[in-house]
Amino acid sequence: MSAERLEVHPTRLELLRLRRRKALAEGIADILQKDLETLIVALIEHRQRAHALRNQLYENLNNAYSLFIETEMIIGAMKVREISLSASPIEFSVEVSTAPGVLGIPFPSFHYVKEENTVLKPRFNPIETPIQLDESVSKLEEALNSIVRMAELTAAIREILEMIALKRRQINRIRFKIIPQLDATIRYVELILEEIERQDAIRVRVLQRKRKERAVK
Repeated sequence: MSAERLEVHPTRLELLRLRRRKALAEGIADILQKDLETLIVALIEHRQRAHALRNQLYENLNNAYSLFIETEMIIGAMKVREISLSASPIEFSVEVSTAPGVLGIPFPSFHYVKEENTVLKPRFNPIETPIQLDESVSKLEEALNSIVRMAELTAAIREILEMIALKRRQINRIRFKIIPQLDATIRYVELILEEIERQDAIRVRVLQRKRKERAVK
């Protein structure tokens, strides 16, 4: 299926403009392609980081659960339940901001913030509880921090995917619509100009023949 040509006046000046527009479109497409390749590399890196962080998260959760089971084996499930009812909750917040990412794209930034009173005040009496429980809580807090970082990476990956889709649409529009239109228009103008040149050449030959005929007479 041939591309639709643009409506232009078939002149040499217009042909020059069309060729310049095509060169500009090809240059823009090349720049967008490089941006797309940069985004794809960044996407792969972010996914690798997310995979490593997910493995770390699962490891922290497994360790926390194992330490919790050890605690129950040491002091009993009822004692652990009593401690959980009297322990102060973990209070935290997540600060949300933006930070420049690949190609200057603003990425969401999540920062895990532990409340000050939670940091200063122990959640339970360490003398009455085994160290395994404290280590289990510590692993859970590490897992919580990993979850926040996972959310940040997921948001960044979403932004990269949206930008990749946008760049691909822009590249496809230039390469499969704009440039074919320009090519079709350039061919049309070239054909018209060639036809005009042929007609002019015929007129010149006719005029030259008539002049020779007049000279002979």
